[in-house]
Amino acid sequence: MAMNPLQLMQLQKLFETFRISHPKLPLFFKAVAQDALMEGTIIEITVESPEGKEYCTNMKLKASDVEMFNILRQMREQS
Repeated sequence: MAMNPLQLMQLQKLFETFRISHPKLPLFFKAVAQDALMEGTIIEITVESPEGKEYCTNMKLKASDVEMFNILRQMREQS
């Protein structure tokens, strides 16, 4: 699935706006990536809608998950 260049440019602009709007989130992800992305780490995500409905899930990282994150990190560093 190839992404066309115009869509990629739009996505980059939206991501930059997101980063500016939520400056702590990228820093949080960076800290987690440096210190906690290893086999056995548990990631839990909770989302609360404006109406107060909660959605929560978690996952325990496997070796293949860590490998995927490492490949994504390498791709990001090369771009």
